[in-house]
Amino acid sequence: MKTHHPLVSRRKFLRTTSTLLALPWFEAFASPGESAPPKRMVCVCSSFGLYGPSFFPTETGPDYKPSEYLEILGSDLRKHFTVFSGISHPEIGGDHASEACFLTSAKGPKSGNFRNSVSLDFLAAKHTGNATRFPFLSLSTQDGGKLTYTSTGAAVPALHQPSEIFKRMFLAGSPDQVEKEIARLKQGQSVLDHMAENFSSLKNRISSRDQTQLNDYTDAVREMEKQLVANEAWVHQPKPAIGTPPPKDNLDRADTIGRLRVMLDLTKLALQTDSTRVISVFIRGMDLRPPIDGVTEDHHGLSHHGRNPAKISQLKIIEGREMAVYRDFLTSLKDTKDGSSTLLDSTQVLIGSNLGDASSHSTNNLPVLLAGGGWKHGNHIGGSWENNTPLAKLFVSMLQQFGMRTDTFGSGTGTLDGLS
Repeated sequence: MKTHHPLVSRRKFLRTTSTLLALPWFEAFASPGESAPPKRMVCVCSSFGLYGPSFFPTETGPDYKPSEYLEILGSDLRKHFTVFSGISHPEIGGDHASEACFLTSAKGPKSGNFRNSVSLDFLAAKHTGNATRFPFLSLSTQDGGKLTYTSTGAAVPALHQPSEIFKRMFLAGSPDQVEKEIARLKQGQSVLDHMAENFSSLKNRISSRDQTQLNDYTDAVREMEKQLVANEAWVHQPKPAIGTPPPKDNLDRADTIGRLRVMLDLTKLALQTDSTRVISVFIRGMDLRPPIDGVTEDHHGLSHHGRNPAKISQLKIIEGREMAVYRDFLTSLKDTKDGSSTLLDSTQVLIGSNLGDASSHSTNNLPVLLAGGGWKHGNHIGGSWENNTPLAKLFVSMLQQFGMRTDTFGSGTGTLDGLS
């Protein structure tokens, strides 16, 4: 039976420790009644999709025969993930613009009056609060990728330079740098306060549409204020030291697979050190030829294969490498202890795409799998390919598993049948 020591806390331990090795979740630091590691979530979106005939199994249920791509994940992981078919966000359309909606399910991203909504990762991060140094991390293999959206639908820019991400998480500054960071945060707070004081003077001079925009902006400012306060508290805490050298920024923009591997390695380190519990990773496709043997054309062109067998053959080489990176990431989580279980057991890992068929820009029948997180896995849950199950119903299930009390998210009402 675990004994909780009320005078021992993670933050107090950090305050009294100048340097520490990668600090995971410990039972000794748990809150009263917390007998298991905290719940975590990772969401991965591949912008060019995955070739459906190689991804989806033909049989449903627990006895399905693995598809070509699922074979790459290996038999050791089969009982640790569930694969879905016949699932998508309704009324999305929008070809590549649907990237913005993968974690939100907001409809019509190409319409003139499109307004995004809150993303799954941001909502989960709000539930976690300031328990970790970073409430969430939004990462991308290239600049410009965005998956995370605030409560008002504002895009959160993703971090894409591995060295900068590593620096933020693990490299401690000098005392002088820490004081400058505190001063910067305080200055930011005073600027926000000053801005807030002037909002009221605008209300009687703007249109109703501008008023809505102003309300959205003030909501975003309040979110920033909360985060600034949390950052100021955490800036006094030493960052975990790890025995891993900082990654080098991969200057080859065409090497999306190499960039993905680095991002998922950083994701694992962030989870293992409890630096954050919510992470999204956007795999941004490129109009460049990846440095992979057997591939002679650019990735974007291959994804628009038009059922050309030669193009599909090369596309499958690229996507096979991508699936191998997923395999290594999930295996590393499975092999990492987290309390009495593993990091994969405590982490829901959503892997999918905003496109079901990149060649035709279809946003139906999305390739999606969910790994880890304490679910009973090893199943293929197949929906109708003509009348897709709303993907947001899976998001409701994930949020409930994350500890949130909700029956709706975006276009989804109720949980997904078959997931337990």
